[in-house]
Amino acid sequence: MIRNSGWILLPGAAVLLFLSAFPGAASAQTRVSFVARRDFTAGYDPMSVAVGDFNGDGVPDLVVANRVFNNVSVLLGNGDGTFQAAQPISAGTRPIFVAIGDFNGDGKLDLVVANEGSNNVSVLLGNGQGAFQAAQNFAAGTNPQSVAVGDFNGDGKLDLAVANEGSGDVSVLLGNGDGTFQTAVALATGTHPQSVAVGDFNGDGKLDLAVAKGGDLSSGAGGNVTVLLGNGDGTFQTAVAFAADDIPQSVAVGDFNGDGKLDLAVANLRSGDVSVLLGNGDGTFQAAVNYAAGGAPSSIVV
Repeated sequence: MIRNSGWILLPGAAVLLFLSAFPGAASAQTRVSFVARRDFTAGYDPMSVAVGDFNGDGVPDLVVANRVFNNVSVLLGNGDGTFQAAQPISAGTRPIFVAIGDFNGDGKLDLVVANEGSNNVSVLLGNGQGAFQAAQNFAAGTNPQSVAVGDFNGDGKLDLAVANEGSGDVSVLLGNGDGTFQTAVALATGTHPQSVAVGDFNGDGKLDLAVAKGGDLSSGAGGNVTVLLGNGDGTFQTAVAFAADDIPQSVAVGDFNGDGKLDLAVANLRSGDVSVLLGNGDGTFQAAVNYAAGGAPSSIVV
């Protein structure tokens, strides 16, 4: 959990979990308690956190996107559930989301940050010792909100997909394998895309995209999850929409009923629930089933 005080809460006093009952989708929710939380200072207005081993010691570390300070904080793990003091690294303007991948093929984890204020993504190459090079910026669309990583053209090099709220599209940036990326190509999704996730939804071995769209923030019209099937060459088919609930904010991918076909889970901000859409294995999905999640859920992880 992240809050705007600039602290990371690890773990919270309690979190809401959905327990799967198979066959079928997630059908129960329970509140599971943890030991007392520990707070670790990040930057101001932290918006997103990702986990990876940035210094090669086998211990998970954290990276946090801090929107107000225009940076990310790296907190190296001690291996006992505690973390060293945050090290700030400059990103773009209003960084809102951070993801991890090896973008130059050196076996060391790198960072990619979606910057909603500067309409770009920042790539920070890791040195394998917990430090990162200065950000290289690559243009995306307007007001990017999230970024996902995958190999979309099958060349063994990681590519990027960026959900752009302001321009109503997803930017695909194909990787060159040296930490740089080709010019973004925009794919139309509809109103207010908030989150993008990657998976093979039709079983053809090519990565596809799922995008959570908030739609019209007043009426909720146009809010849904759209799926763009990949052609395997870095291009994608036209987006197809599947209904979720009111103002989808985040989408995650997993096999929730154990049939070997990928399903979707969507956090819906205004309706306070999670929509589960079971996959048919051909790129289409069954009607959403909604599960109460509490007030204003804005993120979901599988």
